[in-house]
Amino acid sequence: MNQIVIGTAGHIDHGKTALVKALTGIDTDRLQEEKSRGMTIDLGFAFLNKDITIIDVPGHEKFIRNMVSGVSTIHIALVVVAADDGVMPQTKEHLQILSLLCIPQGVIVLTKTDMVSDPDWLDLVEMEIHEIVAGTNLESAPIIRTSVNPESGISELRQALLHEAGKVRFTVDRGFFRLPIDRVFRKIGFGIVVTGTVISGSLSVGDEIYCQPVGQKCKVRGLQSHGEKTETVSMGDRAAVNVVGIEKNQAWRGAELVQSGWIASTSIFIAHVQMIPGIGWELKSKQRVRIHLGTAEVLGRVTISGKRLKTGDSGIMLIRLEKPLVAAMDDRFVMRSYSPMHTIGGGVILDPNPKGKWNEIRNWMNTLSTVRSQRFNQFIDRFWTQPKTEMEWGRVFHCSIKDIQQVITENRLEIRNKLVYNPEKFSFAKKVFLERIKQFHKQHPYRKSINGDIIRKELRFSESWFTMVVNDCVNKNLILPIEAGYALRDYEISLSSSDQKKADLISEVLAQSKFAPQSLNDILEKTHLEDESILELLHVLKGKEKSIEIKAGLWLEKSNFNKLISMLKSYFLLKEKLSVPDFKILTHLTRKTAIPLLEYLDKIGFTFREENERIKGDRL
Repeated sequence: MNQIVIGTAGHIDHGKTALVKALTGIDTDRLQEEKSRGMTIDLGFAFLNKDITIIDVPGHEKFIRNMVSGVSTIHIALVVVAADDGVMPQTKEHLQILSLLCIPQGVIVLTKTDMVSDPDWLDLVEMEIHEIVAGTNLESAPIIRTSVNPESGISELRQALLHEAGKVRFTVDRGFFRLPIDRVFRKIGFGIVVTGTVISGSLSVGDEIYCQPVGQKCKVRGLQSHGEKTETVSMGDRAAVNVVGIEKNQAWRGAELVQSGWIASTSIFIAHVQMIPGIGWELKSKQRVRIHLGTAEVLGRVTISGKRLKTGDSGIMLIRLEKPLVAAMDDRFVMRSYSPMHTIGGGVILDPNPKGKWNEIRNWMNTLSTVRSQRFNQFIDRFWTQPKTEMEWGRVFHCSIKDIQQVITENRLEIRNKLVYNPEKFSFAKKVFLERIKQFHKQHPYRKSINGDIIRKELRFSESWFTMVVNDCVNKNLILPIEAGYALRDYEISLSSSDQKKADLISEVLAQSKFAPQSLNDILEKTHLEDESILELLHVLKGKEKSIEIKAGLWLEKSNFNKLISMLKSYFLLKEKLSVPDFKILTHLTRKTAIPLLEYLDKIGFTFREENERIKGDRL
């Protein structure tokens, strides 16, 4: 059975801690200050049975941050209302927080009934409770009347909690380990121990994980759950993790233990925020707020799509954090005002790490959908030049491959060579690719092809996406691969009579130069042609296999190069090694012209360099 976590909620001094002790026999007030002040300050933990943990949260308004940390990972809310006080301010705020975090179910407890002698008063309090939970997930929650001293209703409450536990519908496991830390301490003989609730994935002794946001790698030395040693913990488990490789100042409440490669820290995210109705609070751009996410609290400033949100409104906004925190796609959070501190709303993260310049992010924010499947399509379309695999998209959306496959089916996307893509975007990619080649032919009519790397970088296609586009165009006879480039299949170079004479002149210069590579300046001096004209015509000769470019700006006649290869074959029949002086004698070249040619021979595999000499290459 999956472990279940119950979290208390309610106003200060309404008997939450005493109720937990009556249910479990455990006093969750562990701090001396808590015992002396008679109030819960920090989180306390108890066990209803081996499968159910109860987190006792503070009720005082000063410790709301601790309360949010406690209830962020619970399955069932245990809402406590004192019979003698009735509904109080923190009762309402805690209920708002439970609603904002979408806690799906709970039990409401009327405590201290022994303090009230009038049954009608209890009925009135119950009516008030029904009013404030109307329209929430707790609308149909049972209300149990209890007393701790003398004990009354505790057995009934325990049964109600067990009944609710049997109805818990666990969220889908995202497939990677994640544990928001709520306690950190050092234990003599063991080192650092962190505790929290596993919200996805599993962890075993010996595993390597990361503590974020510091990014510190650590190793699991030991695990406990419900006070007992275990080899593995899974989603829903309360866990104490003994880690090595990390110091106490690198882990704190609000940090997380996470599986490598799946989730990291962020200082900026886009979210959809719902303001609480009836609180009279207006949220404006640039306003400072408190973000409570998981067990973390971080200050941030908001940039709202519509500039402001009024009470009860909802909208999309960008939140810039003053410190990094760990955030995943679709994480829920609570928003509180900076000062005075009040809970004003809550939201869900739509993009935990938006990319691009401000104008790009703003446009992205204004169009981003709150519907997960539609948002996935938007991500696919926005990054269409860099498509990802199912696994890579799983890491972007922080979900399992199974979830990604479901969304792919819903959106009628396709997968080829493991890449997920929109077929319309694939057609568009081919269109812009072919248009770029056409444009190149128009700009450079005497060049047979455009270099593949150049066009890929211009279009910002990933290598795998570019390969898909090229292969499809080749298979459909739309283009021809020529050396390291591509040309439209029906493109033919046609020289004018004057340009043909110029090309013949350049060929003559290269032929007379024999094995000496010629630069553009060399050819210019010998032909008196224009620089631009020379370069274009050299590419024409290259396309007709009459010239080769051994290095950027250095050219050789192809027939002379073929003669050189024949000479090298004969040379290596007699000798094993070729020195630079030997090559100079063989070709009648200076060192300045010999070295670039030798380097080209090395590059294309006709020779192989060993220290300062060459040996026969694989192609020779």
